[in-house]
Amino acid sequence: MTKEAIEHRSGERIARFADIEVLSYRADLFGTLTPKQRMLCYHLSEAALRGRDITTIQNCRYNLWVRSLMEHIYIHLSQSEQTDDFALLEEYLFCIWFANGIHHHYSGAKFIARFSPEFLRDSLREARVELEPEEQVLLERVLYDADFLPKQTEQSGEEDIIKASSVNFYAPGITRSEAESHYKNLIEALPEKEKSYPPSFGLNTRLIRSTSGELKDEVCSTDGLYGPAIEAVVASLEAAIPYTENEEQATCIRLLCDYYRTGDVRLYDRFCIRWVENNRTRIDFINGFTEVYADPIGIHGSWEGLVHMQDEEAGRRTRIISKHAGWFEAHSPIDARFRKENPRGISATVVNVLTIAGDSYPATPIGINLPNADWIRAEHGSKSVTIDNITDAYNHAARGTGLYEEFIPDEEVRRHVELHADLTDSLHTDLHECLGHGSGQLLPGVSGDALGEHASTLEETRADLFALYFLADPKMIELGLLTDPHAYKANYYKYMLNGLMTQLVRIKRGEVIEEAHMRNRALIARYVLEHAERPGAMSLVCQGGKTTLVIEDYEAVRAIIADLLAEVQRIKSEGDYTAGKALVERYAVHVDPLLHEEVLTRYAKLDIAPYKGFVNPRLRPVYNSEGRLTDATIEYTEGYAEQMLRYSAEYGFLPADSPLLQEARRLRSHLRRAMDGVLSASMREKGLHYGINFGVTREHLLRLARTADASAPLADYLWRRDVRETKILATMIYPAEELTHERATRFLREADNVELREQLTANLLERMPEAMQSIIRWIESEATTPDMMTGALMLAARLFTRGIFPEDVPAEKLLAPAILYLSDEKQKAELRRASALLLKRYGRGSAERTKKVLSLLPESSQDTAPVLYELCEDIRFELDFYPKGE
Repeated sequence: MTKEAIEHRSGERIARFADIEVLSYRADLFGTLTPKQRMLCYHLSEAALRGRDITTIQNCRYNLWVRSLMEHIYIHLSQSEQTDDFALLEEYLFCIWFANGIHHHYSGAKFIARFSPEFLRDSLREARVELEPEEQVLLERVLYDADFLPKQTEQSGEEDIIKASSVNFYAPGITRSEAESHYKNLIEALPEKEKSYPPSFGLNTRLIRSTSGELKDEVCSTDGLYGPAIEAVVASLEAAIPYTENEEQATCIRLLCDYYRTGDVRLYDRFCIRWVENNRTRIDFINGFTEVYADPIGIHGSWEGLVHMQDEEAGRRTRIISKHAGWFEAHSPIDARFRKENPRGISATVVNVLTIAGDSYPATPIGINLPNADWIRAEHGSKSVTIDNITDAYNHAARGTGLYEEFIPDEEVRRHVELHADLTDSLHTDLHECLGHGSGQLLPGVSGDALGEHASTLEETRADLFALYFLADPKMIELGLLTDPHAYKANYYKYMLNGLMTQLVRIKRGEVIEEAHMRNRALIARYVLEHAERPGAMSLVCQGGKTTLVIEDYEAVRAIIADLLAEVQRIKSEGDYTAGKALVERYAVHVDPLLHEEVLTRYAKLDIAPYKGFVNPRLRPVYNSEGRLTDATIEYTEGYAEQMLRYSAEYGFLPADSPLLQEARRLRSHLRRAMDGVLSASMREKGLHYGINFGVTREHLLRLARTADASAPLADYLWRRDVRETKILATMIYPAEELTHERATRFLREADNVELREQLTANLLERMPEAMQSIIRWIESEATTPDMMTGALMLAARLFTRGIFPEDVPAEKLLAPAILYLSDEKQKAELRRASALLLKRYGRGSAERTKKVLSLLPESSQDTAPVLYELCEDIRFELDFYPKGE
């Protein structure tokens, strides 16, 4: 499955698995740097790699735990004879590495492990990995249950998109409306003068619920969330400062470190401004919580790190484009109200990337435009980079695959694409990143978050439309960027072919398009096809039994692109969520199943991996005899598994134990802080004995339960602790819809004191969908103990209070046992009181039911049976007092 190589070439295949191919890329310009610049690159690369696990945990809270377990098994079994199950485990682990988690990096669908659960259990045992029983249950659910954590990021559908997403930006239970209101309130609370320059609230946080029920942001910082990794990142950034190329770059790094220490997003804005304004260095970097694509509502940033160096010769074209930014803005086919009057600070370069990490690795972008804050772009500009060595690697890998021959049957069109595609694709990226993202402006009062979950798709659509429109402009010839006025047609044809057909190979049968960039390409291509088909400018036709793209009138296609660009810019400038949503849902989401099947069939014959990513070169420090860093070297020899395992070993700064144990520790830590020794002692005096009793009130436990990552495995784990509060918490957080009769029976049997039985029935059993049926089964079972019967009758009383009565069996099924236990002087007082409670609750509210209960009560004497007499009198008093319905 893997292929290890010495001195990898650009675009060389390093590994192939599932639907993925891992390639190498080269950074040959590294040798042209000075030793000081190379040492700067080394430290910045270390800072990038040290944050990689932040992304993994952000993508899903189970990711790091699962990856760690799979790596442990993989390392252990690699030394033994390898089986088919091992090959399937290797594939699963390789996919996790590539996606930074258990969900596909593009579709967001969860990977389902194809090795057997028996193999998993045996392998864990062989590797001497000991899990709690509940951890084992949870692990198998994560690996094999397609309905558990099915999507990383949900962007559409009837269900709440935050609750339906597995990303770890929100604590479980938080809804979309709550989150949006929270961040809207933060903006509205700003002083009026700051509302024009709003901080990016939430960019570097996780939204959680406090015990008071309020939402609050858990901030990522050296002393906060992901602290150990961020502290390690800061250490490498500070180590880079002595090697910076100018004081402005050193100031940028210091600001970034201050931001990481405090988590203050206003400091991040200051860093972004200084970073944008410093364009006089050859070495540059990205490090932080950046893109918001993974957040279903586009608030929280995924962590990423890159280090790159300018390719000064290749950068000529971006310098030309940036220099003429004003011309492009003035000639954009959009409403004049939405144009920037004086585009400023646009810095565009062509670079060679040296290290990629986090959200950009191993699947790597070919261009980047930052920062994302609209007000910083408007006031201070932006930096755009085209990553030339990644594009070069992609181009090398694409040659000789047969893709063009299969999908471009017209030989003349194919020759034109082969001749001009590399250059026009690069120019498209330049225009997209350098100017497209930075073009246009929001109208006063329009929020940058106004387009909600569709913001990323529409922003990428806008930048692509800008690039497509101007790529065909005569200005490209005038500026010397193209020499052939028809060259742009190669990019147009490839782009439309991809948006309409070839990108469908990345979608599984029956699924829709989810990823923002794929949606944006589909939106543009389908919109153009719909508007170009009738006049005959562009169409999909059947030639030789195969669907083929035919473009007859490229100028007409460009005119449609201009119209769509004008509309998408209007949507963004005005914050027209409704129109943006309609555009995305009409053109960008759904897939024609017949065309999809055809594309999959044709692609299968080519044996081309739909997705590609990269391994990094390895930078090694060079020390002198005194142990002082003097230089750094670069190597291109590392394999895929070799690199990933090394990264996990060297950059594993965050805990990789199960989220279940981490959550249990958090809850217990909270209980310790809330401990009430007086109440605990009072309970012991009253006969309530536990191994540990913190004396925390039920009301406090209810508030704490609202903050918990509620799941059946966590509840089972908490229940097994001999701690009063964790047992009660277990009854509060167990998902009632998952509670079977058998598990409820076990709970009831193990509830060994009156308080636990009361809490169990009130907090959990009453929420069971089939609670009444379980009560009948317990009453009829010979295995039901008196204590269990007490709980069953208490539960029945609670259901009667809510107006829930047995439907399929006569009421006597419950009333007769209650009378029997009530009358039996040998039974515990608790069981007799539960029987009386059931009879009272049944008889309430109905004259007929009151009459039935009173007729069943036994005759008793205060002299001969004082307890029975008192219980019966209490029942008669309540039923006489309680108002009756008709």
